[in-house]
Amino acid sequence: MQEPKFIVEWCNKSFEFDFGSKAFIFHTTVYRDITDADLILEMVELVYQCYILDDNRTPLGSLADFIIEFWDEYKDMSRSKILEEFYLYL
Repeated sequence: MQEPKFIVEWCNKSFEFDFGSKAFIFHTTVYRDITDADLILEMVELVYQCYILDDNRTPLGSLADFIIEFWDEYKDMSRSKILEEFYLYL
Protein backbone atom coordinates (compact mmCIF):
# COMPACT_ATOMS: atom_id res chain seq x y z
CA MET A 1 0.00 0.00 0.00
CA GLN A 2 1.29 3.42 -0.89
CA GLU A 3 1.39 5.93 1.95
CA PRO A 4 -0.43 9.24 1.38
CA LYS A 5 1.48 12.50 1.12
CA PHE A 6 0.04 15.90 1.93
CA ILE A 7 1.57 18.69 -0.11
CA VAL A 8 1.14 22.32 0.84
CA GLU A 9 2.15 25.07 -1.55
CA TRP A 10 2.94 28.38 0.09
CA CYS A 11 5.07 31.34 -0.99
CA ASN A 12 6.14 29.55 -4.18
CA LYS A 13 7.46 26.60 -2.17
CA SER A 14 6.12 23.10 -1.63
CA PHE A 15 6.07 21.41 1.74
CA GLU A 16 5.35 17.69 1.99
CA PHE A 17 3.92 16.00 5.06
CA ASP A 18 3.24 12.35 5.88
CA PHE A 19 0.20 13.25 7.97
CA GLY A 20 -2.74 15.52 7.33
CA SER A 21 -2.51 16.73 10.92
CA LYS A 22 0.89 18.26 10.12
CA ALA A 23 -0.57 20.03 7.08
CA PHE A 24 -3.35 21.34 9.35
CA ILE A 25 -0.81 22.65 11.87
CA PHE A 26 1.14 24.27 9.03
CA HIS A 27 -2.03 26.04 7.92
CA THR A 28 -2.64 27.23 11.48
CA THR A 29 0.79 28.85 11.67
CA VAL A 30 0.43 30.56 8.32
CA TYR A 31 -3.04 31.76 9.27
CA ARG A 32 -1.41 33.54 12.23
CA ASP A 33 0.82 35.51 9.82
CA ILE A 34 4.02 33.66 10.61
CA THR A 35 6.21 33.91 7.52
CA ASP A 36 9.52 32.25 8.44
CA ALA A 37 9.37 28.78 6.84
CA ASP A 38 11.98 27.29 9.20
CA LEU A 39 10.09 28.57 12.23
CA ILE A 40 6.83 27.23 10.84
CA LEU A 41 8.30 23.76 10.37
CA GLU A 42 9.74 23.86 13.89
CA MET A 43 6.31 24.78 15.25
CA VAL A 44 4.64 22.06 13.21
CA GLU A 45 6.97 19.45 14.64
CA LEU A 46 6.54 20.56 18.26
CA VAL A 47 2.74 20.71 18.05
CA TYR A 48 2.65 17.34 16.29
CA GLN A 49 4.90 15.71 18.91
CA CYS A 50 2.61 17.00 21.67
CA TYR A 51 -0.44 15.85 19.74
CA ILE A 52 0.75 12.26 19.33
CA LEU A 53 2.03 12.08 22.91
CA ASP A 54 -1.31 13.13 24.40
CA ASP A 55 -3.62 10.43 25.75
CA ASN A 56 -6.63 12.73 25.63
CA ARG A 57 -8.82 13.60 22.67
CA THR A 58 -6.65 16.57 21.86
CA PRO A 59 -8.32 19.55 20.20
CA LEU A 60 -5.53 19.98 17.64
CA GLY A 61 -6.44 23.50 16.53
CA SER A 62 -6.54 24.73 20.11
CA LEU A 63 -3.26 23.02 20.93
CA ALA A 64 -1.60 24.56 17.87
CA ASP A 65 -2.93 28.02 18.72
CA PHE A 66 -1.75 27.66 22.32
CA ILE A 67 1.80 26.61 21.44
CA ILE A 68 2.13 29.19 18.67
CA GLU A 69 0.79 32.01 20.85
CA PHE A 70 3.19 31.21 23.67
CA TRP A 71 6.02 29.94 21.46
CA ASP A 72 8.93 31.59 23.28
CA GLU A 73 7.73 30.23 26.59
CA TYR A 74 7.11 26.64 25.45
CA LYS A 75 9.50 25.92 22.58
CA ASP A 76 12.14 24.35 24.84
CA MET A 77 9.79 22.77 27.38
CA SER A 78 9.12 19.05 27.61
CA ARG A 79 6.13 17.80 25.64
CA SER A 80 4.41 16.49 28.76
CA LYS A 81 4.83 19.83 30.55
CA ILE A 82 3.42 21.69 27.52
CA LEU A 83 0.37 19.42 27.56
CA GLU A 84 -0.06 19.92 31.29
CA GLU A 85 0.02 23.72 30.82
CA PHE A 86 -2.31 23.47 27.83
CA TYR A 87 -5.01 21.65 29.77
CA LEU A 88 -4.71 24.13 32.64
CA TYR A 89 -5.13 26.94 30.09
CA LEU A 90 -8.30 25.46 28.62
